[in-house]
Amino acid sequence: MNVSVRPSWLAVALTAVGAAAIGYALVRTHTEHRPVWVLVLGLISVVLWAVRSALAKAGLRRAAFVCAVVVVVVGAVVAAPTDGLTVVPAAIGVLVVLGDPRDPLWLGLLVGGVGIALVALGAVPAGTDIPNLLGMMGGMLLAVFAGLSRRQFRVAEEQAVLLRERAVAMKEEASRIAIARDLHDVLAHSLGGLVIQLDAVDALLESGDTDGARSRVVAARGLAADGLAEARRAVATLRDPVAVGAAPVPPAVLRAALDELIAAHRSLGGRAQLGVAGDGVELSAQQTEALQRALQEALSNARKHAPGEPVAAELVWQDDRVRLIVSNPLTAGAGAGASALAASGGRYGLEGMRERFAALPAGGSVLAVAADGRFVLTAEAMLR
Repeated sequence: MNVSVRPSWLAVALTAVGAAAIGYALVRTHTEHRPVWVLVLGLISVVLWAVRSALAKAGLRRAAFVCAVVVVVVGAVVAAPTDGLTVVPAAIGVLVVLGDPRDPLWLGLLVGGVGIALVALGAVPAGTDIPNLLGMMGGMLLAVFAGLSRRQFRVAEEQAVLLRERAVAMKEEASRIAIARDLHDVLAHSLGGLVIQLDAVDALLESGDTDGARSRVVAARGLAADGLAEARRAVATLRDPVAVGAAPVPPAVLRAALDELIAAHRSLGGRAQLGVAGDGVELSAQQTEALQRALQEALSNARKHAPGEPVAAELVWQDDRVRLIVSNPLTAGAGAGASALAASGGRYGLEGMRERFAALPAGGSVLAVAADGRFVLTAEAMLR
């Protein structure tokens, strides 16, 4: 994206006033001993100065650039014969050519150098004394430095705009990732559990156990209600994360939330135990949610890939971190229903878990490995 370099209406008006003043001075101070061509070229430089401003305002950049170059050449040639009056449009031409970052820098420097040289060349037939010549050349040199400064400012402004746009894009991307992560967590847990319950209902109905099937349907209904509640919490967190995560969470509340997940896993026919080591401390809501989601995802993965196998979970409190370790045996295969459920995974859970822990205020990490016949997930949140 290019920062707009079109002049404002005020700048166009001021240019017109300046051109009129210089033109009036040229006509009034033109004496008989000066050639007519000097007046003509001087007026051409003044008129093109105003025309260039109008063309730039209209967005005709190339035409405005050509006008600026002609203004520099013509104004510089007659600068000395006009007692330095046309140095003004020539210097402004140098400034605008050098100040536009869309044009090559070398081209702007070339125009500035040619302008300075033409001022000196035009002073030879006019018989201009050295101090006046140095003053006019100094004005052109100042225009070169002003153009470079203007160019640098516009480049910095453009970079600032790009950085703001990139920051907005990154924020939007982070929001999309957060939404995708929370949707996965809710759907993987709730819908995965519903699949297991409905498979059990189907099996019980085939065997004629209507009472058992009814109890499974009731459990499935509760699981669906819990999923809706989780979805509402996820939406509330996304809409106002500051308000949701303001209060610290005691370790007992975290333990209760993890126990609920263990109980839900057992209600779906799984086996799991949760152990706690160390003295707990208060956590932020973000840290608490990350640990809950980690256990939730680990249990969902166990139901998918190791149905019926015991799951061992341990919450380890240390001085500078809290670590959740979840492991289950690796299995060679499972039944048809479990295979269909396992095929629904896309590794988005582990990826989202790593993103969630990496985004914690004090940092965190997630490691998933298969070793000694067991799949071990280790998620840790730094406390400071």
